[in-house]
Amino acid sequence: MRPTQGGRHGRPAPARRGTLLRALGAMVVALIVAAALVTAQLARPVPEPSVRLSHALSGHTFGGPAPVLPWPAQGQAVVDVEGLGTMGASGDPVPTPTASVAKVMTAYVFLRDHPLASGSGGPTFTISAEEAARLPARKARGESHVDVVANQPFTERQALEALMIVSANNIAHEMARWDAGGYAPFVRKMNATARRLGMTDTTYTDPSGYDPGTVSTASDQVKLLRAAMSIPAFADVVSRRAYVPADGGPARMGGNTLLGHDGVVGGKTGFTSAAGGNYVFAARERVGGVATLIVGAVMAQPGAGDAVAAVEAGRLLVAAAVKTLTAVTLARQGQRVAVVDDGMGGRTPLIAAAPVTVVGWPGLTVRLRTEGAVPERAERGDRLGSLTAGPRRFPLVLDGPLGGKPVVRRLLRLG
Repeated sequence: MRPTQGGRHGRPAPARRGTLLRALGAMVVALIVAAALVTAQLARPVPEPSVRLSHALSGHTFGGPAPVLPWPAQGQAVVDVEGLGTMGASGDPVPTPTASVAKVMTAYVFLRDHPLASGSGGPTFTISAEEAARLPARKARGESHVDVVANQPFTERQALEALMIVSANNIAHEMARWDAGGYAPFVRKMNATARRLGMTDTTYTDPSGYDPGTVSTASDQVKLLRAAMSIPAFADVVSRRAYVPADGGPARMGGNTLLGHDGVVGGKTGFTSAAGGNYVFAARERVGGVATLIVGAVMAQPGAGDAVAAVEAGRLLVAAAVKTLTAVTLARQGQRVAVVDDGMGGRTPLIAAAPVTVVGWPGLTVRLRTEGAVPERAERGDRLGSLTAGPRRFPLVLDGPLGGKPVVRRLLRLG
């Protein structure tokens, strides 16, 4: 007879029983290790998702030599394009008297402390007896002014128009009093604001610019005007050609004779014998369908009692700058321009919701970047942040769902 392989009652032989126990033990160990690995994988911090631009959209350099603008023969000048930087500059950038260009800062500080809604006249202020009494002396010195009497009311908008259009020195000093109680504390606010705006070569000693101790550079004045033009009430006031007195007197034309030409939408002139002619200007033009803001300053120009030479220099500069600007479309609407990487192997394309068109001039490099937080989950067609190029933002849209099987990806990730 053949011997049986089991013991009595059919139990496994000792050797087979040992093998089964070892296999079972190995299986238990494997399960424990697997569970530990799963737990470790799930416990690891989830990486922050990131957005990566396609290589072709990391930046764009406009071909050709850098532009040569028609700079004035003396003094200093700067032309800047919002969001892109300085197109060029001329002259020695040393601080020089600003004359009435200082009133841009006066208006900016006043509007910051007394915001003015679009279309509103704002609060009403009154002329002091002291300022009314100074009027004959201001006239004798040839200061720019508006006729005033004690207790005459001025709304905030009327005061700003008198300040910026006809360049009234007496209104500049009254606005300083209305805001800070006097021109000395107001001048301190002007200088503090200049530091905040990065105007490191600017010193204000009065709110009107009549004092030759109020000095600045063309570069600093560009920084200021760019900031001021972002305030709708300021931009509205400086876009007006004439000042109309509240008493029904005749309208007085302002000194910015370029308004409406070559896209000029605002600015301020100034002249004193110490300063010469000064002019700051802002122009808006559509370049390749893109609204573009050009800001410039011309200072220390020769003049026989006025800022005509400075305004003419500004006219030549803004016309040349407009002709120099060009646009290029880097991506079509619907084109894939970036990808969302969840850090665990998941990648979701992003497409441009509108054509990506950038503006610049020959020799300029425009860098592109993405902005906006990445959510944990989103659906195809949802907007996710934007692509920024210079001053423009282009919305980005998901070309697929974001999220999906996060547990599986967390288990399988290696990095």
